[in-house]
Amino acid sequence: SWSWRQILLLRPMAREHLIYKWGNGERFSLWFDPWLQGDSIHVLYGCRVMYDTGLGIQARVKDMLREGEWCWPQVSGDLIEIQQRVCGIPVSTNLDIIFWDKVGDTFSTNRAWQAIRARSNNVDWHDVVWHPKRILKHAFSLWLAIRGAHRTRDKLVVVGVTHTAQCIFHCGETESTEHLFFQCPFSVNIWREVLKLCNITRLILPWANEVQWMKEHAKGNKFDHAL
Repeated sequence: SWSWRQILLLRPMAREHLIYKWGNGERFSLWFDPWLQGDSIHVLYGCRVMYDTGLGIQARVKDMLREGEWCWPQVSGDLIEIQQRVCGIPVSTNLDIIFWDKVGDTFSTNRAWQAIRARSNNVDWHDVVWHPKRILKHAFSLWLAIRGAHRTRDKLVVVGVTHTAQCIFHCGETESTEHLFFQCPFSVNIWREVLKLCNITRLILPWANEVQWMKEHAKGNKFDHAL
């Protein structure tokens, strides 16, 4: 899917935060994990050494150990060099471990996200959108609205997705975020009923004013505040 392809594009960035702690070699790929002084055998020497050893791509580091000693085949210059380089790496009975950012820290999606995301300044409407009692799809829709990112018809007609920018509720006006949520007669009636449920009596405001009103009034844990 598109989402997974985009996630996979982040692999080089994520790799910078991984720390490989060498142990007994049972878990690390002989060819593709960066266990050799921060690099993988494949990156350093290519595919030829894989062929020269006679081992498949699924080989583990432990496959190059014999009775606790390194034992790389001495059939090519690259393999001789690898044998010389690994002689300084002690063989352990501990398990291979991968840490995130520093030794002792395990991987979590939250730590990964905090490490690779582009940070920006805090916004004053954060608690309006991401409050503890949020319904995720509602919060996401509100987040899009505040950022002006909803694909309303006034935007879709520009890129040729639709042939008309008229409101989907057939009121005859141009459909924009402002109109769709707060100016269309259909939406206005819905908002009046919602405000009535919250015992709030006031006019429906323009979008920017509604956001400001929410920031000032949507505080606390009461039902009407969360709603």
